[in-house]
Amino acid sequence: MKILYIIPSFQHPNVRGPHRHYHFIRELSKNHKITLLTLVRSEINPEAMQEMASYVERIYTFDTTVNSNRMNGNPNQSAILKSRKLKQLWKHYTGVQDMKKVFRELVKNEDFDVVIFHGKSVYPVIEDWNDLPIVVDFCDATSMRVQSKMRHATKAERPLLGLRYRQVRQVEQKMVQKTPYIAFITSRDREAVLGADDKSVIIPNGMDLSYWTRRSNNPQPNTLIFTGVMSYKPNEDAAIYLIDEILPHLRESISNFEVYIVGRDPSAAILERMHGNPEVRITGFVEDMRDYLERAMVFVAPVRFASGMQNKIQEALAMEVPVVTTSIVAAGVRSEDGEIPPLYIADGEKEFAESVITLLNDESERVRLATEGRKFVEKHYDWARSARQLEQMCFNALAVK
Repeated sequence: MKILYIIPSFQHPNVRGPHRHYHFIRELSKNHKITLLTLVRSEINPEAMQEMASYVERIYTFDTTVNSNRMNGNPNQSAILKSRKLKQLWKHYTGVQDMKKVFRELVKNEDFDVVIFHGKSVYPVIEDWNDLPIVVDFCDATSMRVQSKMRHATKAERPLLGLRYRQVRQVEQKMVQKTPYIAFITSRDREAVLGADDKSVIIPNGMDLSYWTRRSNNPQPNTLIFTGVMSYKPNEDAAIYLIDEILPHLRESISNFEVYIVGRDPSAAILERMHGNPEVRITGFVEDMRDYLERAMVFVAPVRFASGMQNKIQEALAMEVPVVTTSIVAAGVRSEDGEIPPLYIADGEKEFAESVITLLNDESERVRLATEGRKFVEKHYDWARSARQLEQMCFNALAVK
């Protein structure tokens, strides 16, 4: 097949952000010719660009980066942030319009078999075009994440979140009307968008299991870990919730424990909570997450609003670290056949703390969860298998062209 591939950001394991479509492109390129159109939201490592170029015939990039403004000690921080946000919106708009022009030229002058499209933010590129089979990797239900965030928002935040919800929901509805060939990352996200009876394809993220493999087995006593990009609102909320609401309950039963919050860009609200919480260690960016996962006795993810899969849970399971998380996160790692991975689920702060305490005090249960968790990811999370599902969707779309 000759594939025209559209994504909203350049994806590679060495570039911050998701890399789902890096793996799909790498696998599909073995048998198909790919032309890639992508926005660029941050500086790209030359080696990453070179590798991606080896998988595709051509890459068209559309720069949307905005130079950061120095804010330390600046009394006009609010104005700087507002100005930077406006610049980001304008750069994104012009990047999408440039992408749309190139897209139109390509489909006008060349014979492509199918378009693979991902990215609600770049939907204007294909919105008013219908002349080729389109396969949409819808991935996660953004509207569901926004809606669940509203339950934990302040009264002042809710109007803007309500507006955001309506905007996202409108785009989602347009996307599902665009083509019958739609894939979701989890059944939970599919249900949120299309209802419980829909049978659209589920394509989970895979894992590099040769990398996410435990190298040592010496977890430190009563050591907990939570990982992720800490400027991402669901993670920021979870980290603050962990420190402010869950840790006090842990202190009632455990006198000596450590909590590692590991991941780049911790917000000021997270950093300030190191004061008065001597058990908390906030690392910021780390070169190798595995070093910290191997140190932990239990992985905690008290995320209260989310959509899509939680890669952090996949990584913890693969690294044989017992997991305690919330029901909304657990639903996102459930397999297509409904199998839930071996982990503990708790939603209230007291119940969450009790689950953590149970695991810290029960070595045999930790061993069981560690062993079964690894087996679960080996069974369900394979990039090659997921790419084959996407490939089959393209063949199906071509069959009724």
